[in-house]
Amino acid sequence: MPVSAKRHHHRRRRNGQAPEGAQARQEHLLSCAIAVVGQSGMRGLTHRAVDREAGLPEGTCSVYYRTRLALLTALTNFVAGKLNDDVKQMASALPDPGTDEGRDAAIEATTDLLLGWSVHPELIITISELALEAARNPSLSGPITAWREGLTVLVEEIVRRGDSSEPRRRAEAIVASLDGVVLSALLATNPADRPAYLRSTVDLVLRGLIAGDEGGC
Repeated sequence: MPVSAKRHHHRRRRNGQAPEGAQARQEHLLSCAIAVVGQSGMRGLTHRAVDREAGLPEGTCSVYYRTRLALLTALTNFVAGKLNDDVKQMASALPDPGTDEGRDAAIEATTDLLLGWSVHPELIITISELALEAARNPSLSGPITAWREGLTVLVEEIVRRGDSSEPRRRAEAIVASLDGVVLSALLATNPADRPAYLRSTVDLVLRGLIAGDEGGC
């Protein structure tokens, strides 16, 4: 499972005791913010809602993130940073995708990455909500652009080694397509059906767009 899928879990602290250390407390609050957005959307994301989800005294979240914009900015950096770490970790473990075996491994790794993210729908919901928010508020767009660019560059390298024309455009199309695939998996399938749906659909999308010019793209 990708790193972010493991780490974004949180435990509510009903005894009101925050994790020790400022960084640990901030990460706990931001993990709880993911849960809030997943349950209630961006409208439900308030300092009080995060405090309640964290099981901490009212006002705790405001100590670290005094305004809504500060909370949104921190949450965007937190989520996008973890997703970007997942992409980098996957890239570092990939074999040379220039062979059939390498391409198969790259497709399998990408599928596993998306499966890991889909295990926790609130993570996908949050990054999707933040992306829409960033479209309205450009100050939030930097971290989201960075992680999407990291994924696009990785896919572009896979496409390039497959001798396809226009690797950058194909990579951008793949990343955009995968956005839709993951969201459709959350919307249209039961949780138990998601792995099979994602494996078949991601394989179809990647093989179709990674294929060389003879693939008809």
